[in-house]
Amino acid sequence: MNLRELFPEAVVNQKEKMGQGWLTQPLGDQYIHFPLEALSQREQALLDLQEPQSALQASGEDAWHQFLVQKKGGLPTKLEGVQLLYLEHGFPLSSDLLDLFYGLFPHLTALVELSSTRTVLVLDQTTPFEVETLVQDILPAVENDFGTKLTIFFGNSWTRLQAEELRQVFDSEYQLFSDFVRFKGSEQTISFAKMALWARSGQLNLGVIPEKIRHYIDESKDMADIIEAMWISQTNLVQTAQKLFMHRNSLQYKLDKFHNLSGLNLKNLDDLAFCHLLILNG
Repeated sequence: MNLRELFPEAVVNQKEKMGQGWLTQPLGDQYIHFPLEALSQREQALLDLQEPQSALQASGEDAWHQFLVQKKGGLPTKLEGVQLLYLEHGFPLSSDLLDLFYGLFPHLTALVELSSTRTVLVLDQTTPFEVETLVQDILPAVENDFGTKLTIFFGNSWTRLQAEELRQVFDSEYQLFSDFVRFKGSEQTISFAKMALWARSGQLNLGVIPEKIRHYIDESKDMADIIEAMWISQTNLVQTAQKLFMHRNSLQYKLDKFHNLSGLNLKNLDDLAFCHLLILNG
């Protein structure tokens, strides 16, 4: 919950001051003004004592909500790599749980509330960080401690996205997540490639996702041939290298480079299968 929701009487604009009778604080590149007559003495004191980092965090989340959901403004933070995690929860997340997320993920850029039961986490993946294993390990404890059930879709780890491309990716992934919760929804955690394969099998719309992944494949030298050889060899690197007349170390280097670029690990069968289908379908 942000300041505007806590104080619905507040006014947000570009003015640094609103005159007497108002308490003003910075909010990103704007200002938020609280009418003093609507504030208790305790609320005034708490607002005066609010830590700068808390205000910065709230304004950052507002900026990402405007960018992703309202389709307004520019990209709040330029990220060379970004991953979105989509959460379904039965009731609004507590402030303690939100604080826990920020503590667990030091590369968490923003927590964006999509609805009272939907939240998206914006992760900075400029330096790649394995999130899925961590979340799966701690999920049972988190659900037990906070008395809530979470369904989590791990969006892809994308690189080199322009602002509009990131918006398109968000729309495509969020639609996939919504379809999954509505039609299937029995699994608590689901990876990007597994979700994409599920959508393909049901002939659901993947939006811009196939185009973006295919672009990564085309951009990487020999990757289409590597994917086909990996598929035939069922991820066996020795056999794949032999088929391609390539040294295994060279193959591993290309796989690692593609993983960093596309977010897909071709040694994972789901990731490989999705890329294989993209090549087959042209």
